[in-house]
Amino acid sequence: MHTGVRIGLYAAGLAVAFGAAYGVGDRFGPEPAPVAPVEHSEHPEGGAGEEHGQDHDAPPAS
Repeated sequence: MHTGVRIGLYAAGLAVAFGAAYGVGDRFGPEPAPVAPVEHSEHPEGGAGEEHGQDHDAPPAS
């Protein structure tokens, strides 16, 4: 048998084996953990965030 054909058949066999294992694991594997809720904290008073959002409609300082 030619070397190229043997390598191709081996690669195809690996693809089938790993595909089957992935399918079985996906079907019968454990449930994924639920996503933890994100806690939103209050922003501290002052700082750059407060200054940024104040005068959006004001003309630029000259």
